[in-house]
Amino acid sequence: MKTKTWFITGINSGFGRHLTEQLLERGDRVAGTVRKMDSVQDLSEKYGENLWTAHLDVTDSNEVRDVVNKAFSEWGTIDVVVNNAGYGLFGTAEEMTDELLIHQIHTNLIGSIQVVRAALPHLRNQGGGRILQLSTYGGQAVNPGAGMYHATKWGIEGFMESTALDVAPFNIGITIVEPGGARTEFRYGSAKITLGSDSYQAIHKALTGRLAELEMQKDTAGVTDYSLN
Repeated sequence: MKTKTWFITGINSGFGRHLTEQLLERGDRVAGTVRKMDSVQDLSEKYGENLWTAHLDVTDSNEVRDVVNKAFSEWGTIDVVVNNAGYGLFGTAEEMTDELLIHQIHTNLIGSIQVVRAALPHLRNQGGGRILQLSTYGGQAVNPGAGMYHATKWGIEGFMESTALDVAPFNIGITIVEPGGARTEFRYGSAKITLGSDSYQAIHKALTGRLAELEMQKDTAGVTDYSLN
């Protein structure tokens, strides 16, 4: 199997760390970002020059651009860019402070968008590549007490689906990954991948319900149509 080079945000824990470990173990190269450099010291010691790390706070758009540019400069070509960094903010809308609300949006939505914007010129110049966006079944279905989290996930999925159409002519693909429950620190301490039967069931129920509501409006939807005939 041909080795690949990856850029992954948030490799210190959760899906980011698990993915990084598996990729390095099979011989791929990873440019990974963390907020605390010593959080992946064990991986650096074990895998050496196959792991390049940099500090990144995805809420800092200037740092996003600098780190993405440095990663491409370091490796030359990056096959896959993975937007993994993010977190969940839970509680009802009126419980959120302005600071909490803004930080959630900057991390999960704007941060991911800025990584893509920084990477796209490099991917076009090298003739293609792929972007993986870690989302959740919560990008299609909702739970109570998670309005701000869902807002960021629905937002990033809309951005990614539209951007996938824009970049397809440049041989750049986009995949949205929608996991269900997983044993990661998140909970304990243009293609889409639906991971886990709970994710499939939640999304299926949500989409079926929305489709049923849409069908109920079929007869009245055309009342605003205008014809010159």
